[in-house]
Amino acid sequence: MKPLRMALLGYGRMGTAIETVAIERGHAVVSRATSAEPATLDRLRSADVALDFSRAECVAAHLRLCAEAEIPLVIGTTGWRDEAMLERAAERIGIVVGANFSIGVAIVARLAAVLAEHATPALGYQLHLHEVHHRAKRDAPSGTALLLTRTLAEHSPVPRPIATEPTPPIQPDAITISSARVGTIAGIHTITADSEADTIEIVHTAKSRRGFALGAVLAAEWIVGRRGLYRFADCAFEIVAATSQR
Repeated sequence: MKPLRMALLGYGRMGTAIETVAIERGHAVVSRATSAEPATLDRLRSADVALDFSRAECVAAHLRLCAEAEIPLVIGTTGWRDEAMLERAAERIGIVVGANFSIGVAIVARLAAVLAEHATPALGYQLHLHEVHHRAKRDAPSGTALLLTRTLAEHSPVPRPIATEPTPPIQPDAITISSARVGTIAGIHTITADSEADTIEIVHTAKSRRGFALGAVLAAEWIVGRRGLYRFADCAFEIVAATSQR
């Protein structure tokens, strides 16, 4: 695979983790945008692809700059979404957007789809998702929690409302979410299907940010040369397959 010149839009914990993985895979980081030194058009034009793991209020500006510089963009920043703006930019560049770039979470999402299809209210199952992250995480529920609960709802054979702030009495067909912010935990997501007969659990525990960083770098490698808007949850396995063929 040809080495790429990467621009990091946001250079916090995820940005540094992405840089480590990118260098290990033979790429070069040619630009690092921070709040003290924001991204510029000239600096972005020196890159083959950009990765945005910044703050929600910065994404729109980064998206406009990348479209003008005509370089593809991977967006992992959560708490922001302007579909119309994404679609306009995707007419000029390739974009991969995701709430979570972990391949493990992509596998869990597939398992969640199967669970929702079969663990139905008719069989007495209520669905719940609990997520735990480090105390500095800004959003709750997490983007991954919302991704997984939407997957459950979309694959349920009957309509199931999503309750992000559930208060009793809980509807038996509802998909409920709870959140906790504790210490330095990278991320734990637990999907529970509970009935009078049994309890089924699917758990994903992130041991570090490396899994997210690897998925983001793989997405950056894959999007170069493409145009259009892609959801990581939809194309994760295509990205993995392309990597294994190199």
